[in-house]
Amino acid sequence: MFKSIRNKISALALALCVGALAISASAFAAGGVKLYTPYTSLSAAPGETLSYDINLINDSDSIQTADLSYDSIGQAWKTELTAGGHPISQIAVKPNDSQSVSLNIQVPFEVNKGDYTFRLNAGTFGTLNLKINVSEQGTYKTELTAEQPNMQGHSDSTFTYNLTLSNRTASKQQYALTADTPEGWDAHFSVSGNNVTAVDVDPNGSQAITLTLTPADKATAQTYEIPIQASNSSTNAKATMQAVITGTYGLTLTTKDQRLSANVTAGGKRNLEMVVQNTGSAELTNVSLTSTAPTDWEVTFEPKTIASIKPGESVPVTATIKSSGKALSGDYVVGMTAQSSEKSSDAAIRVTVKSSVLWGWIGVVIIAIVLAGIYGLFRKYGRR
Repeated sequence: MFKSIRNKISALALALCVGALAISASAFAAGGVKLYTPYTSLSAAPGETLSYDINLINDSDSIQTADLSYDSIGQAWKTELTAGGHPISQIAVKPNDSQSVSLNIQVPFEVNKGDYTFRLNAGTFGTLNLKINVSEQGTYKTELTAEQPNMQGHSDSTFTYNLTLSNRTASKQQYALTADTPEGWDAHFSVSGNNVTAVDVDPNGSQAITLTLTPADKATAQTYEIPIQASNSSTNAKATMQAVITGTYGLTLTTKDQRLSANVTAGGKRNLEMVVQNTGSAELTNVSLTSTAPTDWEVTFEPKTIASIKPGESVPVTATIKSSGKALSGDYVVGMTAQSSEKSSDAAIRVTVKSSVLWGWIGVVIIAIVLAGIYGLFRKYGRR
């Protein structure tokens, strides 16, 4: 009896198992739907947008409709779900068919570096977990950088800096551009060759800007720091440009009394007191003196080389001009040059050659002898 009861119970259990398997197989067939995307983990920098192409696959024998939603990581993360170029919140998929939707996720600018999980819900199709790796620490700020922040030149040079203004915020920004220059300096900003005082920069965008600095006329030799700024009511960025003024070079060569003329006798010498002056704002070094003179003339300088002349200072030089003994009376030009590696100056001296006084006295003596001879002849032969 017990054996019969046991057999009945076993038969009933077997029937229940077969029924359960049949029901389970039927449920799998009806629910043969799934979500698929080839890239389930992507990396991005703050401010970048990731795009996922997601397929809803229906392997069942009936139309499947799903409401689409997602679990947001946070309010700063901007998400858009579209199909056919339009936002979508529900989708229907025919039997043995598939449909695609696009999911765009913008990483916020102000975000910590690390991994984040985003979940897409698609009703009977299930859920899809997407992993996002933020590759660097994010910020909500503006950046102002220079390709070369340090420039060097004379006070009469123009300093040009190539700047990049980057908007690391989630909205378009308009920035006012300012430069705090020393007194007498001029600064202007330009974009594509046009002078500007403000620029618009798109979110996560950048703008190339040129800064031109013109020093004051008498800017002394030193390093100047010029703070610049791009700012608005919500964000700003600062940078400092350096302009190294090496000074201007100026050199003059003239006579002590400013007269550029002299007299000399043929074969004679004449000393001229010359002055070499540094009229610039930078020191001059190794100033040498040279000359150009007529044939058989000689010009010497003492000193011939000046080691250094500080700005505003002058050095006396004695130039000795010796004319040719065969020089005829008249005007001659002697050129003199003071030259350093940075600057040079020329002076043209007009030299007038006059006959020697000795020849004058010789002439007088000859005339006197001639007159005396005539007088003697007159006395001797005039009485006859």
